[in-house]
Amino acid sequence: MSSHDPSCIFCKIIGGEIPSSKVLETEHALVFLDLNPVNPGHVLVVPKAHHADLSELPEDVAAETARLIPRLSRAIRAATGADGLNLVVNNGKVAGQTVFHGHWHLIPRHAGDAVHWPWPHVAYADGAMARMLGQISEALAADPSR
Repeated sequence: MSSHDPSCIFCKIIGGEIPSSKVLETEHALVFLDLNPVNPGHVLVVPKAHHADLSELPEDVAAETARLIPRLSRAIRAATGADGLNLVVNNGKVAGQTVFHGHWHLIPRHAGDAVHWPWPHVAYADGAMARMLGQISEALAADPSR
């Protein structure tokens, strides 16, 4: 683990200070059941290194952590009988992040469950998509990690 925040609940779980229901552990990640699941079988996929959100996570650690998701998805669907699942990242307070240690949620879904989806969608106005593409492309080109 390259970094640790002693006030972070996920760092405390990773460090063994707080118990958890561990599903899987690797060199770079810990996967455990969410204490307050959306549906039973809801897990958190947590990089061991502390970074406030996924945009701060080094790409190699993100890749090593995210590579667990297909295997976990298969196991969760088999264990829960789920019809599908959601992979959710709440990145930043405005996006609903409440624990500021980047992580993924894997949430099993069943036909007719109480989770409401999809979010509302709005089409781009004339020219707005091209402008957004240009802005994101410029930000990618300026990113020092590339």
